[in-house]
Amino acid sequence: MARLDGKVAIVTGGARGLGGATVDVLAEEGATVLIADVIDEAGEARATALRAKGHKAEYHHLDVRDADAWAALVDTAMHAHGHLDVLVNNAGINISITIEDATAQQFRDVLEVNLIGAFLGTKAVIPAMRSSGGGSIINIASNSTQMVLPLTTIYGASKSALANLTKTTAVHCAQRGYNIRVNSVHPGAHETEMLTGGTGMRPLDIPQVKALIDAIPMGRMGQPRELGKVVAFLASDDSSYMTTSELFSDGGLTVVSFGGDPALRG
Repeated sequence: MARLDGKVAIVTGGARGLGGATVDVLAEEGATVLIADVIDEAGEARATALRAKGHKAEYHHLDVRDADAWAALVDTAMHAHGHLDVLVNNAGINISITIEDATAQQFRDVLEVNLIGAFLGTKAVIPAMRSSGGGSIINIASNSTQMVLPLTTIYGASKSALANLTKTTAVHCAQRGYNIRVNSVHPGAHETEMLTGGTGMRPLDIPQVKALIDAIPMGRMGQPRELGKVVAFLASDDSSYMTTSELFSDGGLTVVSFGGDPALRG
């Protein structure tokens, strides 16, 4: 018996990248996964591929910035499956820029997806999870909550706020006796299109990425499925006494210094 058998999970930004790998792992662990994204073709393709392998997956268009869309998705999940057990707030965008070059609109754009999107999703699922007897909310933050790099001015701020939102929500749910656990995962560099900017280049051929890899104690980037397995652990009953936790999945990068490498300073 897979450890997520019988659970129903929503994964935002689940069409590709870390979200897509997370969807795959959760489905393989037995969950019914609702892939929520705005990349319709990729999302439908992922759901179709998983169903062809005998897993339970479906795609739903969702703009995480839209509270009404969140309400509709949760309502759909409850009517179709009768319960909702897991939410993975993974949808995110990044603009690599310093404080001097960033605009207020860019800041707002990133916050709308990375922070407010997770806020709206969390508010939408709490009543459904309470009626289901409990659940697990997993927010995908970043190791930029601990690492200070000028180019992560906007992204790091959004993810640091998300990490704090995780804790306040976790304590609220625990003190109210909701049986809803809320934790955050903080990935470092993983081999996704988001890291390479969709250039199709090998990570080692991109100077800034190579410098980052060289700084990682484990000497490599993570594979997306490795992050998915961390999420699956938090979604499962194996982590039943964990809430407010921050799990870093970055090969040990957060504990080392970059030594002033200009390629990393940006």
